[in-house]
Amino acid sequence: MKRIFYASGSFLTSDAIADALLGYADALAHNVGSDVVEFPIVLPNGSHGTATTLIGPASQVASATEESELPEPDDNGLVIEIKRLTRQLGTPRPQVQPEGEIDTKPDLD
Repeated sequence: MKRIFYASGSFLTSDAIADALLGYADALAHNVGSDVVEFPIVLPNGSHGTATTLIGPASQVASATEESELPEPDDNGLVIEIKRLTRQLGTPRPQVQPEGEIDTKPDLD
């Protein structure tokens, strides 16, 4: 499992969920966006709960592996959805400019 550190607190969740959330946070930061994300966590008493957090460009989110005998929360559907949202944001890619619009003359000013 991994512990996600956020602001002044932390949440214990599955490796897959933590990795997906950090990837999404990175994509949101590069796109100057934010989102509220709800995900399953393991509570200190071992039961499962839910965390809801805002992820945005100013978010300082980190995760660390944590040994635990407790069962990981399983939400494959959430992981798939977060990865889909991350891919949708994508990374900026160079745009191809049509050949007739390219200025090949040097600027001599």
